[in-house]
Amino acid sequence: MNTHLDPASDKPADLVAEANHRVANSLALLGGLVRMQARAIGNNSSTYTNAEIRLLFDGIAARIATIGQLHRMLATMPTEGSILINAHLRDVCASLASAFSSEQQTVKIEHYGADCLMLTQQVQPLTLIICEIITNAMKYAHPAGGPVRIAMNCKSIADGTLLLTVSDDGIGMPEGFDLAKGGGIGFQVIRALASEIGASLDVESDNLGVTFRLAVPQALVANARTA
Repeated sequence: MNTHLDPASDKPADLVAEANHRVANSLALLGGLVRMQARAIGNNSSTYTNAEIRLLFDGIAARIATIGQLHRMLATMPTEGSILINAHLRDVCASLASAFSSEQQTVKIEHYGADCLMLTQQVQPLTLIICEIITNAMKYAHPAGGPVRIAMNCKSIADGTLLLTVSDDGIGMPEGFDLAKGGGIGFQVIRALASEIGASLDVESDNLGVTFRLAVPQALVANARTA
């Protein structure tokens, strides 16, 4: 693990204060998402099924669980430098799988790849991106019900870019869906957070599922390794 700490800020109180600040931002984002969803429901004349209502509340619960996991991690994480995020990704995915799994629909998330190093300030946006991707999979991968299987692969490719791939085994996006601009609130959040960490986002869809590829450029990864 490579980290660079400013001696003046290497204090538990400073770490907790920074964690609280970042989590406050995440809670503000969550509040905004819930309000946007409430407005969207209010403007929709359709009647929601019990399954749709359950998924709506499960999505809120999953985001809360993710923020709780972030808070536990950020409270002990240096405010500068870089960290290996593999263990964190597994913990976050375990929380999400638990939040979404039910007797009617189970969730299984499998992990692949090697060590993934990131700048500490990129961890929070990345975690929220993962939360939205998995929430999206739970809503749309298997609309008729049934278990959902998600694969996550984190690795460095030849040019040094950090590549995170998240795939589901669902039915894919509707025909004619605009992967670059379409989608609801979740897609908007994913694109905005990817832009925040300077990452490129590619989305592929077919009748075997949807794959999100998030690439953190070589320069940012190099900075993480030498910070």
